[in-house]
Amino acid sequence: MENIDYDALKKRGFLRQKQDGLFVLRTRMSEGVYKKEQLEKINEIAQEFAKGFVHITVRQGIEIPFIRFEDISQVEAELKLAGVEAGTSGPRLRTTTCCPGNNWCKSGLVNTFSLAERIEKELGIKCGLDLPHKFKIAVSGCPNACTRVQVSEIGLHGQAYQDGAVPRFGYAIYLGGCSGRTLRFGFKLDKVFTEDEALSLIDRVVKFYKGHAKPRQRLALLIEEFGKDNFLKEIAL
Repeated sequence: MENIDYDALKKRGFLRQKQDGLFVLRTRMSEGVYKKEQLEKINEIAQEFAKGFVHITVRQGIEIPFIRFEDISQVEAELKLAGVEAGTSGPRLRTTTCCPGNNWCKSGLVNTFSLAERIEKELGIKCGLDLPHKFKIAVSGCPNACTRVQVSEIGLHGQAYQDGAVPRFGYAIYLGGCSGRTLRFGFKLDKVFTEDEALSLIDRVVKFYKGHAKPRQRLALLIEEFGKDNFLKEIAL
């Protein structure tokens, strides 16, 4: 297929398959929460425009494989009507993943949904944001860290701590992790952060990365090049 901007399609959530002329559509919803009508629409699209099945991604989205190139515009219009958002690929921010936190998990210490929503709405740090390379944020409600916070660019998990005699809950934060071919475990910061403090730090780290990283350079490799101490100074820690 000629004259197709595959990178632009990636940003819109359509990834080229190994089969010629076919694409897999990645969908996503904030906090990984899909409503009934959204699931019904995804099912309709899978039945009408693909092969009638979907796949759950590791980043809490739903993808539909085997969509034809000529059907992409109509599929996008159908998704928009149902309020289903597109995922992405390429050099961009991926979907922020989060477990249920204290919303219903008995191990959850913090409201992960609240932080994930604020990252998108208050900071504008949302899936699809153009960056030098892929960038992942993961949030877990407790130290079990089920969303793999240690191997994300920014990873956070709920943490109990004492404020004098008062028990409180905040976020432990890891920076500079990544999976894949350049596996790195993030380093853990030496304090527990409130939700507001965590939000501010996320904003500073993303801005630093966007302003300093070379194309296709993960945050972990940028920190190694920049020096951990210099990096921490740059993000005001």
